[in-house]
Amino acid sequence: MAVITGDIVPLNRSEHGYAAIEGLASSMVQAYVLRFNQPVPEERMRRTLRELVTAYPKLRAALEPGPHRYHLRILPEGPLIDQMFDLAYRVEPHIDVDDPLALEAWHRDRLQDVVPLERGLGFRARFVPHPERAVLAFGMPHIFGDGMTMLELVKQILRGLNGLPLQAMAVEAPSMVGSIAPEKWWQWPRQVWLSRRHKVEEARRLAGLNIQQWPTQLGTHFSTTGLRHHEVPTPVADMRRTARELGVSLNTFLMAALAQTFLDQAPDDPKAAAVIRISVNLRKYYPASAGHGSLWGNHVGAFLVIEQDARKPLRERVKSIDASIKEGLDRYARREMCWTYLIEEALPWLGRTLIGYIGVQLKRKGKFPKISCHATSLGDANHVNLPDAAVRVVQIVPSVNSISPLPVLVEMNGRLSLPWIWQLGETPVAAVDDFNRRFDVTLARMVAELAPQVAAA
Repeated sequence: MAVITGDIVPLNRSEHGYAAIEGLASSMVQAYVLRFNQPVPEERMRRTLRELVTAYPKLRAALEPGPHRYHLRILPEGPLIDQMFDLAYRVEPHIDVDDPLALEAWHRDRLQDVVPLERGLGFRARFVPHPERAVLAFGMPHIFGDGMTMLELVKQILRGLNGLPLQAMAVEAPSMVGSIAPEKWWQWPRQVWLSRRHKVEEARRLAGLNIQQWPTQLGTHFSTTGLRHHEVPTPVADMRRTARELGVSLNTFLMAALAQTFLDQAPDDPKAAAVIRISVNLRKYYPASAGHGSLWGNHVGAFLVIEQDARKPLRERVKSIDASIKEGLDRYARREMCWTYLIEEALPWLGRTLIGYIGVQLKRKGKFPKISCHATSLGDANHVNLPDAAVRVVQIVPSVNSISPLPVLVEMNGRLSLPWIWQLGETPVAAVDDFNRRFDVTLARMVAELAPQVAAA
């Protein structure tokens, strides 16, 4: 069990990985663009973000070497933090945020921001005081928190902008083993065996497939990060209604569309497969008896959805994806994901240098796992707005640095945003635009075909 000692916060297995890859693949910044419904005074924005550094202590943490492993040290409030804040926060009134391409280019630059983890502060903010709809780009390296943590930070920012006090976000550092450990100690051998059996079978299946990807030319070095904003033209209400009538979630419906779009690239190949890595929020898998709080930080797992047969009827595609996602989540509930994660728990003891060396060799030899994409979802983001609040977010565009193509699905005000992030040196922007066009066509076709089928049934 990782224990906080004074101002020292241990890293979990994921955070050790982020520390090791730092610099190789940039700062792994999560950069969110927030558009507000009205102007926001610059002084109010500055004051709110400064208060945020106090509310979430990890934002003033520095990555520090210990005798054997790295950890975070929370820096004390005072003049040093004020000086660092002046570097972390900037006002950029010259940005034309009403120009979609200019906004996208500005957002892409935010993904390239380098955050000095071993000095602090743990974020970067760029504010555009628009006369009608202010815009904020807020970026935090993944080592300080995951997507759920980012959304909570957005909520706190909105509290401050609406004149409410920010709520303290407690720092916890439990081992991630708690999210995968069986209930009884004597269950470990069976759960490890079941988990390993699944991974072996999965690897055997993947070895015989032609995994569909974007046009990709792997490089021997990590490149700059590509970013493409994209808003799906099909209304969310139509997609949600169709998904609900099929008995699946909107997220499942969208995963089916992603898989179908990849498979359409090889309609006559029986070995063609769409392989989508799906992120999982691990918080609900920690036992209640552990007494954890909100667990701000990094608590994310993942599993693979493997889908084949480009000519499968769309209704069957949705049901197949639904079954795969439910099975992946059920493996967490049954505590059958421990084999790989137990190995990963040992990696931090290799040290930051050796972990980084392994990452460099995997990249140089093209040995990172081959997937179609890594999909993550923030779901319906309207909940970040406070009830009846004056200052509200009307658009949120999330992003995070990634070594594989990554779409971040997010819904707001009845529209679905699907920004893509990828290694720009490996896939041209034109290929991403082509995929987005085909994805939009697939979604529209699924709604047009499946809604009448459901109504007839």
